[in-house]
Amino acid sequence: MTLTATLALPAAATDPRFRTFFDYWRSKAPPGRLPGRQHIDPLEIPKLLARIAMFDVVRTGAQLRFRFRLMGTGVVDMMGADYTGRWIDDTMTPDDCAKLYAAFAQVCAGQPHYWERLLPFSNRDFVGHRRLALPLASDGATVDMIIGCYIPVLREDLREDV
Repeated sequence: MTLTATLALPAAATDPRFRTFFDYWRSKAPPGRLPGRQHIDPLEIPKLLARIAMFDVVRTGAQLRFRFRLMGTGVVDMMGADYTGRWIDDTMTPDDCAKLYAAFAQVCAGQPHYWERLLPFSNRDFVGHRRLALPLASDGATVDMIIGCYIPVLREDLREDV
């Protein structure tokens, strides 16, 4: 059994687009390894292309930092700005950043992460998103990028505690 075969789509990620995204990611993994950026071509999932974002994982000792690498047009529209090239901690409050760092730390440990949240930007507080984040590792083991699929939802359609 391969590493990615043991990883499951989080049960809360019920939107069929997340299943498509997860199955694509898993299909790109070399046997027993995590897929790397070199295995992923967002053009191969054209119906999700606008919903994809990628993040660099920058490690300094035990510290992690994340930078927006790529933002699909749907993600940019949802967030209200293109943050490509910017550090996550430069785009949101320390409290919101801490929540995202905790989620991304799980992904850096090789686990998928799903959540539903309001956007952490005051001018976008009417919209939330459902997001599935998956690890990418150019060496098959050490996560150096995160790829996420983002689905916008209205505030009132968010589920609690997911």
